[in-house]
Amino acid sequence: MPQPVSRALVVFAAGLCASAALARPTSFLGVAAGDADATSVVVWTRAVDSAAPTTPLSLTLQLSPDASFSSIAASVAATTDPAARDSVAKTLVTGLTPGTAYYYRFVAPDQTVSPVGRLKTAPASSARVAVRFGFSGDCDGQWRPYSSTINFASLNLDAFIFIGDTIYETTTSISPAAFVPSATNNTLPAADIASIVNDYRRKYREQFAPTPSGTFPGLTGMFAAQSNYTLLDNHELGNRQYINGGAPANAVNGDLDTAKDANTTGTFMNRNGGFAAFVQAYKDYQPIREDAVSAPSDPRTDGTLSQYRAVRWGKNVAYIQLDDRSYRDIRLKKSPGNADDAGPRADNPNRTMLGATQRAWLQQTLLDAKANGVTWKIISISSPIDQLGQIGSGLDGGKSWMGGYRAERNTLMRFLKDNGIKNVVFLSTDDHQARVNELGYFDDITQQSTYHRLDRVYSIVAGPIGAGGPDAVTNHTFSNIQALANAAVTAQGASVEPLGIDPASPYLFNVRREGDPSANTARGPVDFYSPDTFNYAVLGISADGGTLDVSVQGINSYAANTFPEPSAANPVREIFGFSLVARGACDADVSGNGVVDMADLNAVLSAFGSVGSGIPGDVDGDGAVTFLDLNLVLTNFGRSC
Repeated sequence: MPQPVSRALVVFAAGLCASAALARPTSFLGVAAGDADATSVVVWTRAVDSAAPTTPLSLTLQLSPDASFSSIAASVAATTDPAARDSVAKTLVTGLTPGTAYYYRFVAPDQTVSPVGRLKTAPASSARVAVRFGFSGDCDGQWRPYSSTINFASLNLDAFIFIGDTIYETTTSISPAAFVPSATNNTLPAADIASIVNDYRRKYREQFAPTPSGTFPGLTGMFAAQSNYTLLDNHELGNRQYINGGAPANAVNGDLDTAKDANTTGTFMNRNGGFAAFVQAYKDYQPIREDAVSAPSDPRTDGTLSQYRAVRWGKNVAYIQLDDRSYRDIRLKKSPGNADDAGPRADNPNRTMLGATQRAWLQQTLLDAKANGVTWKIISISSPIDQLGQIGSGLDGGKSWMGGYRAERNTLMRFLKDNGIKNVVFLSTDDHQARVNELGYFDDITQQSTYHRLDRVYSIVAGPIGAGGPDAVTNHTFSNIQALANAAVTAQGASVEPLGIDPASPYLFNVRREGDPSANTARGPVDFYSPDTFNYAVLGISADGGTLDVSVQGINSYAANTFPEPSAANPVREIFGFSLVARGACDADVSGNGVVDMADLNAVLSAFGSVGSGIPGDVDGDGAVTFLDLNLVLTNFGRSC
C-alpha cells in the first residue's frame, strides 16, 4: 500500500513556500535527482536571480537523512550557468552510503531555499532488500498538468524510470510548437541550432509549471519524489529523421533508398548538428550523467552520450537501461508519408537498434547477472519489444522492435534462450496504453509458425502519463474495455502470443483488475490491458527476490487542451495488477527426470553449503545451496514438470 507522506515534510515544505514568497530575487523551477548508483547521484535544479538573470548563482546543495534537515550529511557547491545551460545547475554527488534515502535542497546566496527532493542510492550488490521501481513516459503538453502524478510523494519509490517522450515538440492551445529544421545535414545554420535549443528548453521548463489557469505544478512533484532514470525517445529528437541516430547523416524523413536500410555509409545522424542541439536541451533538463562512450572501433557509437548503463539494486535486481534511439538504423517507409514498411525489409539481419557496441555490452551484462545469481533483470527500452500481430501485418509499427528491427530482436531473444537467462522483464512506453505480454523467439523470422515462448521473459508497456490515444476511449466501463481487449486478441491472429500472461502459468498469481472480481480465477486479456487511462506502473520485488508484484495505477483519460487539475472525481487508483514468482516447481526438478522427487532432494542435500555458479542443487540460482533451495524442493515435492 502507498505510504502517507511525512507530516514533517509537509510542514517543512509549507515553510519553504512561505519563505520563497518573501521579497527575495531568486526563484527555483524545481529539483530532481537521477542516475543513482550505490554511492553517487546527479542532482539538478534551475535557479534565476531576477535582479541579475544573466549572472551565475553560487548555490549550496544540502543532503540530509531527515526532511527537517536537522543534520546535514553532505554540503556541496553548485553553480548555475545562464549562458550555456539556461540557468541550470547539475552536480554529481559522490561518497554517499549505499541503500540510503536522503532529502536534498539548494540554498541561494540570498537564502532562498528550493523545494525539497528525496533520493535513494542503490543498495550494495550483496544486500538482500526489497526494491520498488515505478515507470512510465509520454508527456504531451496538451494534457498538462499531468494529474496522474498527484500521488508520487506517497508511492515511496526507490527510483522512477522516465521512459522517453518527456516533452513533445507540438503546439498546444497555451504553447507554440518548438522549432524543428527540415534539413538533416551537418551544416545547419547557427540560427537553426539556437532555435532548437531555446525552443526545446522552453518545452522542458513548461513541464515543471502550472497551466495559466491552474495551480498544480506539472511534473515537479514527480521528479522530486525519488531518484530517477531517464531515456531518450522520438519527441525529444524532433520526431523527424533525427529520431534514428544511426541513420546516414543526410537521410530524410521517409527516405526510400533501400541501400540505407542498414547504414554502411560511415556517416551518422547522431553526428548531425541538429541531433546535438536536441540532445543538449535534453541534457540540460534531465538529471542524468553526461559521460561519453569510448568505442574507437565503432564510429556509430564512439563519443556519443552514454545513455546505456547497468546498476545493481541489491542482491536480486539488476537495472539495465538501453538507448534504442541514438544508434538505430533508419525507420522503414512505404512512401514519403507516414506508412511504415514492416515487410521483408525488416528481416534484414544487418539492421540494428542498439549498434554493435551496445548489443555486445547488453549480452555481457546479462551473462554477468546470471553468473552473479541476480534473480530479476529489469531492462528499460523506449520502444516496445512485444509482438502485436502477424509478421508483416502492419500491427507492429515501424519504430517498434518487431515491426522494423525484428532480426536484431530475434537475436536477443535467442540469446536469452541459448544462455538460460530467465526472469527478464522489459519495460517500455511509447504506445500510449498499458499492456503485458510474454516474449518469444522464432526459428525463422519470416515464418510466424516457428514461434516459441521463452521461459519467464516478459514485456510490460505502461503510460502515457498524459498524451493522445487514451482520450479516444471515453467509455471507461469494464465491459467496454473487455470488448476492446478481446478485439485486440482477435486481430493478433493465430500463433501470436495473445495479450496478457498465460492463465495457466505456474509463475502467475494474485491477478487483479478494476471491475473484474474474478480476475485471478478466470484470467483473461482484459486483466492485463488498459487503453483508456493515463497511468504508470509500480514494480515491487521482495527482499528474497522470490516475487515481483506489478501494479498499474492511473486516472481516466481526458480531452486535449482541457488542462484539468487533480480531482477527487477522477482519482488515481489501481487499474490492474498481478504477481510473478521467480521460481516454480520445475526449477526444483534438479535431476531433470520430469518430477520433483527423492533424486532432487538428495541432489540438494549432497550439495548443501556449496557456493558457485551453476551448481546442481542451487534451485533458486543465487550461487549457493542453502535452506531456500531445500525448501523449494520440499514445497514442490511430487509435482510433475
